[in-house]
Amino acid sequence: MNLEQRLAHHVRMAEAYRDAYLRQGVQDGEAFADAWKFADDGVYLSPYFTGDQVFPFSEFPTDTAKASTMEAKAYSLKFPDWKPAGFDYWPASNGLVMKTRWEGQTEEGVRMGFYSYSCVQTNDEGELTRWETHVNDEYNAFLDVAIGVHGPFHGTGEYVEALERTLAAAGVTV
Repeated sequence: MNLEQRLAHHVRMAEAYRDAYLRQGVQDGEAFADAWKFADDGVYLSPYFTGDQVFPFSEFPTDTAKASTMEAKAYSLKFPDWKPAGFDYWPASNGLVMKTRWEGQTEEGVRMGFYSYSCVQTNDEGELTRWETHVNDEYNAFLDVAIGVHGPFHGTGEYVEALERTLAAAGVTV
């Protein structure tokens, strides 16, 4: 891809991500479209979700699309209208940065939210080679309500296991 194609690809990635969550389609299994392809040697890291370790995409116990669906379903149990309330992104030649304000309201009328920040790097084919996620401190209180536990989590399974417990307790399968 030339520079113009790469920038357009990174815009498609950001907008596919935003749109799938805005439609609340992710909780029903909607993926981020064809724009999100993962390189075989790609890695994920997040001080909140994996501790201080970097993990190859291949080492995650659940594929990314399924984990995203589990997360959206689990959050929507307590926050039925959970989705982006704000979204900004900045495409670059080698990836993009996204800033999302997530919000939802409980059935009792309590509105909660948090910010997430993703830094995504891609290779010459536009495949993800590195995905890094950060969240602000509001996320702890949100998770306590949404899934009954908050991080930071360590390794690749703690967070997914918490989602699985939440869904199982509600009788929801993914």
